[in-house]
Amino acid sequence: MTDQAFLVVGADSLVGGGLVAALHRRGHTTYASTRRRDTLNNKRVYLDFESDEPFRAPEGVNYAFLVAAATNYDRCEKDPLARVINVELIPRVVASLLQQGLFVTFISTNSVFGGDRPWPHEDDLHAPGIAYARQKSEGEDAVRAHAERLGAKDRLNIVRLTKIMGPETSPLPAWFAAWKRGEPVEPFTDLVFAPISVQFVGEALATIGEKRIPGNLHLSAAANVNYVEFASALARRLGVDPTLIRPSTAVDKGVNIPFKPRFSGLGMARTTSLGGIQPQRLEQLIDDLIAAQGD
Repeated sequence: MTDQAFLVVGADSLVGGGLVAALHRRGHTTYASTRRRDTLNNKRVYLDFESDEPFRAPEGVNYAFLVAAATNYDRCEKDPLARVINVELIPRVVASLLQQGLFVTFISTNSVFGGDRPWPHEDDLHAPGIAYARQKSEGEDAVRAHAERLGAKDRLNIVRLTKIMGPETSPLPAWFAAWKRGEPVEPFTDLVFAPISVQFVGEALATIGEKRIPGNLHLSAAANVNYVEFASALARRLGVDPTLIRPSTAVDKGVNIPFKPRFSGLGMARTTSLGGIQPQRLEQLIDDLIAAQGD
């Protein structure tokens, strides 16, 4: 469809920014929501989840992406407001947008599956462990209930993501700086993830928006890797001396990591079949990181 106008709620986030850029590249009319009043203009609109004031989508918008969430693991464990945001306030905005006739994408996370099963499919049962995962799982239930109540199930999808990486995502800035100085880095072997780039996610979400695919969808890397494997692949691509990678573990370093899945990747069979989107290969991620670093 060429007559779509999109709203990105949470456009100041890493994913939201990448999505806005992808929609702009495709020539779509795109609005972004923000809580930063000093940045408002004709394409940036104010939205505060905590306000009871009803939010109206800009005129002409017929599709919204809900990218915003309380994502800090520690905050989700300790701050009651985080659960209110993830389980009540953001789903309330979804309900409002569905009621206004929009198609809505609700962004969720691979962590709802718990990390003990390899390649969970789009419609598999959840097994959330940490508070953030439980809240996102409950948030999914809430938006589905709103869609059911409003007769809008055909205008809702839930898109779960694995780990998003840009050149400024930790620990990359520290690694780049260390390698530039000829110093080693110490990535963890006991931390597994399925990293995907901001560019990949932006383009994939734009495709999902254009195709208006309802239901559950996944965006994932093609492989689970630990941080040593990731660092080694990145170093090879950059021509960095492999001796500047010294494997370590979070346990050895005394680093407490709240979410340490055995498996991070998501199955994408339904997403690939309906959207034509393939999982991102590690070498594609690294190419994107290097290209973005040069921007």
